[in-house]
Amino acid sequence: MKSKYNSVVKVRKQQLDKAESNLNQAKQRQLEYEKAYELSRQECESLGVLPKSGSIAELRSNLSMAQVGREALARAKEKVELSKKEMNHYQFLYQKAHLDYEKMKALETEEIKQKQKELAKAEEKFLDEIAISRFFKGEKDD
Repeated sequence: MKSKYNSVVKVRKQQLDKAESNLNQAKQRQLEYEKAYELSRQECESLGVLPKSGSIAELRSNLSMAQVGREALARAKEKVELSKKEMNHYQFLYQKAHLDYEKMKALETEEIKQKQKELAKAEEKFLDEIAISRFFKGEKDD
């Protein structure tokens, strides 16, 4: 049964699907960033071991590599933190879209129930009129 809310419900459903898609993409990015962070952490730990012997040039090289590793680790950690905030944002948008969709769906259902009641009432009235007309028609024939 058609309702004035049909088009609104369709739009809300599209918004809900888009929000769900964005949320899934954000989850995927967060997983990637967490893997990259873990790899950076392991790499940084392996670079943090200083050699026991060797030249000053090797020591400086190792120290600069360790510094680069720490910077990469900091960038990876920053990406993880940003992705968590992004996830929270998309989670909120998804919940809002879901709530809006459910509201419109409930309004549509309520309107359909109201129309069904009106149709049932009209049908009942029509049947009563037919019964009354047949009753009076039956009296005229007698």
